[in-house]
Order: sequence, then C-alpha cells, then structure tokens
Amino acid sequence: MFRKMMKHLVNNPGLKILSVLLSVVLWMVVVKMADPDFTKPFSVPVEILNKDVIRTMGKVPDIVGDTDIAVFYISGPRSYVEDMDSDDFSVTADLSQMDLSQDGETKLVPIEITAKKNEKHIEIIKKTVNMQITLEDLSEQKFVISPETTGTPAEGCAIGDVEVVPNLLQVSGPESVVSRINRVSASINVDGISSDVTDSVKPVLYDENGEVISSELLEMNQNVVTIRARILGTKSVPVHCQVRGTPAAGYEYRGVELTPETILIKGEAALLNGITSIDIPDDVISLEGAKEDIETTVDITPYLGDGGVSLVDDTANQVVVKVLIEQKESKVFHLPVESIKINGLKQDYELSFQGSTVSVTVRALKEYMDTLQNGSIKAELDVEDLEPGVHTLPLTVTLPDDKFELPDTINVQVTIEDKNAPPEINQDETEQPGDDNSGNSNNNSSNGNNNSPNGNNSGNGTNQNNRDSEED
Repeated sequence: MFRKMMKHLVNNPGLKILSVLLSVVLWMVVVKMADPDFTKPFSVPVEILNKDVIRTMGKVPDIVGDTDIAVFYISGPRSYVEDMDSDDFSVTADLSQMDLSQDGETKLVPIEITAKKNEKHIEIIKKTVNMQITLEDLSEQKFVISPETTGTPAEGCAIGDVEVVPNLLQVSGPESVVSRINRVSASINVDGISSDVTDSVKPVLYDENGEVISSELLEMNQNVVTIRARILGTKSVPVHCQVRGTPAAGYEYRGVELTPETILIKGEAALLNGITSIDIPDDVISLEGAKEDIETTVDITPYLGDGGVSLVDDTANQVVVKVLIEQKESKVFHLPVESIKINGLKQDYELSFQGSTVSVTVRALKEYMDTLQNGSIKAELDVEDLEPGVHTLPLTVTLPDDKFELPDTINVQVTIEDKNAPPEINQDETEQPGDDNSGNSNNNSSNGNNNSPNGNNSGNGTNQNNRDSEED
C-alpha cells in the first residue's frame, strides 16, 4: 500500500511542480523573516563636474544654500543596507547638463546618485533632486601661505624656522567666496619631535572669523604644499644688567633686580654652548644724579647676540629692570685731639688745638654706620714748615674702607708756639718825666703782668695770630 502511494506521488508531474513552488515560497518567507527590508538616510556632498564649461564664459557657479548636499534614502534587505556608508555612493552634478536658457538667476543642475556596490539589492530614493546655482563673476587672488605648527616638541627642544614651499597660493572662484578669504595657512604637527620634520599638506582657507572656507567651487593652483619645521635645542640663561653714572651725593647704588632673572633661548647646540648669559649694556640705563629707585622695561631681543639664537617664546622679550638707590645717613664723631697724629712739627715748637675734640661728620648706609666706632677713624695734621702762630689747616681723615665717606672737608684751628722764645711784655703809653703816679701805675701793670704770665701769653698769642694772618 505504501509502495503504491509513493509510486503515485513520484510519477505525478503536477505534484512535483507544486512541491517546488511551495519550497520556493517557503524559502522566500524564511529569508524575509531573517533579513527584513530596512531604510537608511544619507547626506553626501555633491561633486561638481565640468566646471570649465562655465569658466569659459568668465563665470563661476555659486551654490544656493545647502543644495550641494544631496539628501537621499536607500532601502533593501537589512544586511545590504547596513553595509553601505557615504563613501559607497557617487553623487555628482554635471554643469554641462545645466540649461542656461532657464528663466531667473537660479539654475537647476540634476543630481545623479549611484551606488558603488550592492546596487542590485538596494533602491535609492532621492530627496534632493537638483542642485541650485547662480552664475557669478570669476575672481582670482593670490595669498601668502602662513606656516603653523601644532603640538609641543620633545623636552629640551623648541621650534625653529618653519617654511612653506611654495608659499604663494592662487585661488579662483566666485567673487563672493574668494572675497571672504582672509588668510591661508599650512600646518605641521611637531608633537614629541626632536629633529627637523617635513610634511606635505593641503592649504587651508580661513575667513576673518577664523572659520574654514570650504567650497567645491574654488580652485587652487597648489592642492598640496611642502612644509618644513626646524627643531632646535633650548637653554636657560641668566640676564645681567650694567648701569652707568653716579647717584646724587648722599645716595648709593645697591644693585639691580631683574624680572625675570632668566630667559629661555633656542638655537643650534654649537651656538648655545657659547652663551652663558644675556647682558644688557651700561648705555641703556643711567643712574646719574638718582635719588630714588629707577624702574624700566628693556626689550632683551637686541642683546641675544649674533643670528641663530632667539627666544623660545617671542612674547617673553620684556625684562623689568629695577635699579636700587638708597640714601645714606650722617653721623658726627668727636675725636679727642690727643688721637690726632701731628706730622712735621719742629722740636722747639709746641702745638695746641682750640678745644679738646674735633667733630668729624661721616656718611654711610645705616647697616655700615652701626659698625663704625671712634677708634676706627684715624686723623693726621701736617704742620711742616709752619711758624709760630694761629693756623687753620685741613685735617686728613682715614676711614676703615670705602663704605664710609666724608661729605665735607674738615678744618681745624691750631696754635704753634716757640718753647724757647722769651715772653713778650706789652707796655702802655711811654712814661712822662716827673709823673710819679703814672710811673707807679706802669710799675703796677708791669708787676701785674709778671704775676700773670698767662694773661701775657694770651695777649701775645692774639698779636701773633694777627701777624700770622697778615703773613698768610
């Protein structure tokens, strides 16, 4: 029975065909359930073809709005759709297909979208069908390419000269776009670099706000330029400053304070090894007649030496120099006349001072003045070749060191007397004969003088002073 049934099924063509159809339908249902339909959106920039067609007219296309961004969807089995990304599509607008006879300023250019793979399994649904453009006058300008760097070189290194070759870029395109270009730059990465580096990069266009200008409608005569950066060594060196002139009397120069005290320079190793400091010469700052601190700012750049050495930070070229001026204080010392050394006094002469001390005014900074004592001050008086009489002489004062000074010349008055000279007697008017009272009076005066030799010496000293003054 079973055999008859199987023979009937096998030998029945209709049943065979039906079973095949049922299998196909079942397979399609299973596949559909395992890989269902899926939709995915895309936004892709439009590549503009045949721009020269418009340029031959002295015109260039200018995109209206964002119509150079094609928006579309694809649908199909999920496995194929999810395998697609923006780079898998060719999105173009051919300007040779533009109808120039269209009314109005805005022209429509058809957008063509084709898949580079899986084209048999997906469907492309356009949302943006046409790119809209207006025709604008062609503009050409040349720009100097500015070199830029990103990153920080290796420790102990600094960026030297950076150059771009070629450094001139010609840009052509719609006047409204070209006129927005404010600068053009080429950038090289030097992060962690310790030796010279070279790279090939694309110039980047910027507007006045620092925003990048990117347009398919612009053409550059150099799409790629070469940029080179030299990597130099660095060295921290101290800054020294010399000054000229002398402060006002009674004031002293105490030195300079520098901010910063050291600077960081860069250059070839051979040049850096020969530099131990940066010196500001004395013709920059004068303290002549100064009575207070002087503060000024000095540009250190001219004193970096011969070419090849520069600052690591070009903006750190200002050094604040503060010249310190301090006022001295004065103090009067009273030297005993016994401590004054007398030079050149003859053996038969004797010398006396007017008073028991001589006042000596000394000037110095307070910190030094507190250490000065009377015994540290030496004084001498030269009386060589001087005859008896009253004399005013300069006193030679020697101070411990040059931290101390005498603001004025010190003069002393001394009296020189001859120890062997007989005392002189001063008489009044010559006696008249027969005048006994006068004679008595004179005798009394004479006796009085003999009894008071100091009074005679005093009188004689005054007369000697008068004579010496006339001789002098």
